[in-house]
Amino acid sequence: MKFVSESKSVVETALRLSAAATGMALLAGCALPVKDRSAESIVAPPSNWTALSDVGAVGTGWMHDFEDAQLRAVLEEALRHNYSLKAAAARLESARAGAVIGGAARWPQIELSVDGSRRKRSGTSGFAITSAISDSFNLGGSVSWEIGLWGKLNHRHRASIADWQASQADYYGARLSLAGATARAWFNAIESDLQLRLARDTVASFEKNLTVVQEGFERGINPALDLRLTRANVESARSTLQQRLRQHDVAVRTLEIIIGRYPAGRIKHSEALPRLRSGVPAGLPSELLQRRPDLVAAERRLEALSHRSQEAQKARLPSIRLTGSGGTSSNEFDSLLNSDFSVWAIAGGITQPLFQGGRLKAGGKRAEANYRESAANFAQTALRAFREVESALTASVYLREEEAALGAASEESIGAEELAWERYQKGLTDIITVLESQRRSFTARRTLLQISNQRLQNRIDLYLALGGDFGLPVIGPAVGFLRDDQSTGKAYPRKPERVPKLKPAEPTEPTDPTN
Repeated sequence: MKFVSESKSVVETALRLSAAATGMALLAGCALPVKDRSAESIVAPPSNWTALSDVGAVGTGWMHDFEDAQLRAVLEEALRHNYSLKAAAARLESARAGAVIGGAARWPQIELSVDGSRRKRSGTSGFAITSAISDSFNLGGSVSWEIGLWGKLNHRHRASIADWQASQADYYGARLSLAGATARAWFNAIESDLQLRLARDTVASFEKNLTVVQEGFERGINPALDLRLTRANVESARSTLQQRLRQHDVAVRTLEIIIGRYPAGRIKHSEALPRLRSGVPAGLPSELLQRRPDLVAAERRLEALSHRSQEAQKARLPSIRLTGSGGTSSNEFDSLLNSDFSVWAIAGGITQPLFQGGRLKAGGKRAEANYRESAANFAQTALRAFREVESALTASVYLREEEAALGAASEESIGAEELAWERYQKGLTDIITVLESQRRSFTARRTLLQISNQRLQNRIDLYLALGGDFGLPVIGPAVGFLRDDQSTGKAYPRKPERVPKLKPAEPTEPTDPTN
């Protein structure tokens, strides 16, 4: 009964202290208004893209738009073994832990302690020296709680959650970028191999022509000038062959590094550049950019700075803290659980900052400035995203037409080369015409391979600019990055309706952004 009555007394005292502290805080808070954080205007997206686009069916997964069965397997290997992506996953886990830490201050901090000590004291009594040994044992617990009356702690928690969501978007962005880099390296390796094969075929063809010219020179039919020009042409082709060998070696080793292999230069790739299954559908909605990871991350960081700005402003308001401790203390260890030896203490206090040399006011201004900087950076990021989409859409049309024109030019150049060589053997034209036709044929075929690769690379650019396929749902954190203001026609960062609960999640579980 004694222990129960003491507990009731502790609770009553705590309630009285809390009520008194709250009343004082309300009086102090009324004298210091807090500025409401209003969102800065952000660039409004267009209703649809103004650039030209191909007309085609909507794909079901951007990696499947390339007719290359091996590419998907290589991408999966990269997502499993790429070390940069593993580092991004570790950063995501760290941010998730930071969100938990950011919300911990809202709850009471409870500690339990057990300690013991033995002390010896010596003294004198008359002419004799005396000593005494005493023991002391303590069992206790303490509770400390800062009451978040003004929402300062909630702002801190929401800011940490927004940081975590930004890290989630960064992780999705890293996966998407890795997918794009893998596809780019894959296509570059294929193109370099095709260029290498073209260079070898060119050397073989030129050497064959050199044999014919040299035989004619030995019989006195062809002049020495024709022989020297043909030899020079062969040596130039051999030089180009060595260059292609080096470029192919670099492309293959680069691909191996991206997918997490040792750069041994032994990876096997497809023998031809893939074809695109479909064109770009007309009228792509600009809302697709709401899933773009860098924009989601920028918006979440803007949200975090908004909460930190309000937290900095509310740091000038009173702080209320309740503390309590209780337990037992005895000279005998066996008496630690005996309530007759109980001890307790409870306290409550309120702290109102009065003068700190302008530190709190400057902190609020700095947080406000950081928010405005982040808002401007977010607007710039949105504009850059719009430009990337528009440029990729326009380039897709130009590259398609350029590839078709180069394909026709390549066929005509091959025919002209064959015709020039036939006429030279019949003595109807000179060697200069033959060499020029050969140069044009080689250049046309080489450029056609480059443009075919560029068209594939541009499709990757479009997928990365859109943040995925043409019809996928939003990836990453379930937050939008824009909301419309009907009165002004502008757009603003969208606030989350509620703070999501933290759930442990493995970094490898998020939706694959390449689907």
